[in-house]
Amino acid sequence: MPSKSIKSTPSLRSSTKVHPQSSVKSDTQALVLNGNEPAVQQEPGTTPGTRPTSSAKQDAYTEALKRSLMESQIERDFLSGAALSRYNTGVEDHNLFSANTSTLSERMLTITTGFSFATTATAEGREIEDIEAEDFQEFRIETATDKMKVNLTDDLVVSLTPRDDGKPGINASWQSITEIRTDIFESRIAEKCAWFDLSGNSLKFDCYAGESNVLGTVKSRKLTPGQVPDMWSSFQSLEDLTFGQSCSEESTCKRGNLLRNIPTSIFTLKTLKILSFSSNNLQEIPAEVANLVNLERLNLDDNELLEFQPALLELPKLKLLDLDNNSLEHVDLTTLPRTLRCLRLKGNNISHISLLPCKNSLYQLDLSCNNLKNVDSIAFKCLVKLKYFDLSSNVIEKVPGTIGKLENLRKLYLDDNMLETLNPSICLLQKLNVLNLSENSLSELPPEIGNLSCLRELHVENNELENLPGELDRITRLLTLCLSGNKLVAIPPVIARLSYLRDLLLFNNKIRKLDMTLLAPCQNLVVLGLAMNRIKVIPAEIAQLESVRIIQLDGNRLTTIPDGISEVKTLKYLSLCNNRIEYIPDSLSTLSNLVGLLMDGNSLTEVPTSIGQLKNLRVLSVRQNYIETIPESISLLVNIELMDICDNRLTRLPTTISEFNEQVELKTSNNQLTLPPQQVADKGIISIKAFLEAHGDAAEVESVQSEFETTAI
Repeated sequence: MPSKSIKSTPSLRSSTKVHPQSSVKSDTQALVLNGNEPAVQQEPGTTPGTRPTSSAKQDAYTEALKRSLMESQIERDFLSGAALSRYNTGVEDHNLFSANTSTLSERMLTITTGFSFATTATAEGREIEDIEAEDFQEFRIETATDKMKVNLTDDLVVSLTPRDDGKPGINASWQSITEIRTDIFESRIAEKCAWFDLSGNSLKFDCYAGESNVLGTVKSRKLTPGQVPDMWSSFQSLEDLTFGQSCSEESTCKRGNLLRNIPTSIFTLKTLKILSFSSNNLQEIPAEVANLVNLERLNLDDNELLEFQPALLELPKLKLLDLDNNSLEHVDLTTLPRTLRCLRLKGNNISHISLLPCKNSLYQLDLSCNNLKNVDSIAFKCLVKLKYFDLSSNVIEKVPGTIGKLENLRKLYLDDNMLETLNPSICLLQKLNVLNLSENSLSELPPEIGNLSCLRELHVENNELENLPGELDRITRLLTLCLSGNKLVAIPPVIARLSYLRDLLLFNNKIRKLDMTLLAPCQNLVVLGLAMNRIKVIPAEIAQLESVRIIQLDGNRLTTIPDGISEVKTLKYLSLCNNRIEYIPDSLSTLSNLVGLLMDGNSLTEVPTSIGQLKNLRVLSVRQNYIETIPESISLLVNIELMDICDNRLTRLPTTISEFNEQVELKTSNNQLTLPPQQVADKGIISIKAFLEAHGDAAEVESVQSEFETTAI
């Protein structure tokens, strides 16, 4: 039997009331109205069983359709006032058809049973082909998922929308939802929905099915306020269900609900691949979670879990398990799914980790922010595939020698522990890219550290280092070296041999001299951080740093800025706050790429006229100085976004400041301004511009000054 094709136009939706006995069968079933096939009279002059002519065929089908509708329950109960448009066949009896049809070229039949299902066809100059009277019962109604709508709450109607991957689902996040109607669980939407996001609402589920009247009554279609229906088994195609998630890995913004337990029916969803209950109030995970045989990602972070559920490790396809920020004290990892790649246990109260199975596929293990004092040496032997290992913010005193067995490790975080010595076995990690040893009590690094030939970042801030081993120069591709907060009195000589170094941070040490013979060989240096040391002079040889973009020398003992710094043409940010500098040299104006100039807390008495030549300057901060005047040329800073001149001795602002864009953030507090008045200036650039425009030139402004002050008082 040939398939029937009907050309589509935009559908016309019906607002017909739903009758409890009405139904529309699936796409693979025939449409039978009231159980009877519409009879079609044979056109005179044709042989029975042959196709009638086009005109007679349309008339026959129209009459058959009318008779069928008149005899059916659908016509009697549901089509009163419905949008049922007639076919363009010249039929004069319009009683059964809506007068709302825009044109006769729109031929549409809409039959509603809770949603809008429509078949449409264009008709001008066209004929419906290949439809036989005896095949009318197979005239199918297309059920486009994007046309389905249903009440999720009394006030919120939802429909299926495609995600980036094309799968249909519902986004109901951040809708202030406190309760869900049962309508959606009884609809066709439930059958076709592939993803459902309910994060950022106020939904609750405080008990499991059968313990109380959680489901309410179907008649009322409502639940106990705030309760989530335990009817999820109707979502037969659901792959992704989200009741909460973090906005981002680093963000404190959480998008959760108020669930204390998980609705039991969720554990019947065999198609589920992603399940997130981040940022809820879950207190336990039932053993039925093991029924989710296709689950790949489970987010249970930021809850109130006290005990680890062993059934979680029975999920045969699990790839990611996130249990961050709960109250777990012990985790039994004696069995792990072979598919598990990422295990997150950050921010719990774990003091001991059970033996890991030797056959596991973990790539990422996060145990940071716990109470681990020692790590089982045998455990390291079993993590041979591990690439990311975070043990930061614990109370670890020693690292076992077996850590050298982690032959595939790329990133190792041991910061914020109680290490006094570093086990040389760490230096066997030939693939290590990032090593963080900050916030410990290390007084030296072992010479074997030079064996880490693949290392790109080394962080040893806030330890007790007085020097670096010369063997460090064997790490020829080291890009970032962070040595802030140690006891260095000079730049370590090995720095001169790290030619690929890009970021060198030496904040808060006791360095007295900026030795350019050690820094000049670092021709790839981009960031030079030497704030909070005891440096008195910037040598002119600083011009040899041809690639540097950021120089930070705050909190030293500088009195001048050398002209040589103007030769660093790549410089974008220069921070010299809290020194003893008395003036800004005109040579600084040649730094055409300079974006930020910070000179707070010095001894400046003026801003030079040449400042206007810094066309790309966006941030200028000279607060807490002794500045008495700002030059008229300040208006030439066409890209300025923030100018902070607070806490100086200014009495006037240049009238050209009114040329600043209104988006500029201008801070002027704690001066002695009279032009414009301090009260006006403190309100920002818009207020200043309005004042200057209203009062004209400087002479007129001065003449109204006393009057303004009197009015203000």
